[in-house]
Amino acid sequence: MVMLLAAVLIHRRRRWPGLAVAASSRAAVSGRTDAGRSGSAAASVSVQAPWIDATADPVAGATAEAQTVAPESGTAAAVTRESDDVDLGDTASASLSAEWVEPGFVTEPGKGKAEVLGGLRLSYDGVEVSFGRAVASDLFALLSTSQEGLATESIIDTLWPGDGDRGVRSLESAVRQLNQVMRQASGHAASVKFVVKTRQRRHLAPAYFDVDYWRFEKAFIRANSTGEESDRLAALHEMLALYQGPLLAGRDALWILPLRQAAQRQAVDAAERLAELVRGDDPDRALDVLRLAVERIDPYSELLWCQLMTIQGELGRTSAVRRSFGLLEERLAEIDASPSIEVHQVCERFLR
Repeated sequence: MVMLLAAVLIHRRRRWPGLAVAASSRAAVSGRTDAGRSGSAAASVSVQAPWIDATADPVAGATAEAQTVAPESGTAAAVTRESDDVDLGDTASASLSAEWVEPGFVTEPGKGKAEVLGGLRLSYDGVEVSFGRAVASDLFALLSTSQEGLATESIIDTLWPGDGDRGVRSLESAVRQLNQVMRQASGHAASVKFVVKTRQRRHLAPAYFDVDYWRFEKAFIRANSTGEESDRLAALHEMLALYQGPLLAGRDALWILPLRQAAQRQAVDAAERLAELVRGDDPDRALDVLRLAVERIDPYSELLWCQLMTIQGELGRTSAVRRSFGLLEERLAEIDASPSIEVHQVCERFLR
């Protein structure tokens, strides 16, 4: 009898390949820093095994998995979906990106690709462009946040406050440097201007730049103005694909902070709305959206976590609710906080 039981357990363990990597799964989550606060976007990685709780009992896990055996053929069916809700590391964003959200964007031909959601990056035809000088990098970062551009005085007051005439010279130097590096990268003639002046406003020439933040803002407007649900879904999808991390991550200038917070709120709103729109027809996709949101956008948003736990609970995945609550506790502990009464109520609703 003992030998028979051992043989069954060994057989079940072989049918669950993810058990071999379970120990690293929770370590990756508990050791992760807040992407929303530290300025690094969640990485997209290739996932070879299902999400598995490192603390789970292998025997209990095998037993749960064995319950999915198809009665007709006696072969193992797909692992229960609840196992997908165990951990929230890079696997969440990787799965979501691979399935239906392509990260970033494909720029239009003949334009420099500017990415400021998740850090400042500029490339042309796939080759990274170096700004050369800090003044050029700072000016490009500022102009990337406004497609309409900014008044000369506003630029100087923002980037070089109190410098007076020296601020004017810094601006002109930055404009020359940006024009120069983009001409070298693109091969355009010296007469081409990449930073232009229109009615006393300096702005990046839209004919030569494609900026993720500009696309993000346009998608946000479409999501809030269209009357067609398909268009709204497409706009929300685009927002989440574009949001690779905090606006101008790694920079701590004061002018960036309100713009960064606004972009994060817009991304959180997009995730909430998209999850709500798709949960009726595809609750698992809604869970994918929310997993991405608490990894890449705002790991401390109790609203996102409550929405995640509610869908898990309504699907009968009580162990997933318990694990999500535990992960939220870990995240909030990083900022010396704890779950609110409302979060406890959501959790207790499904765990009573």
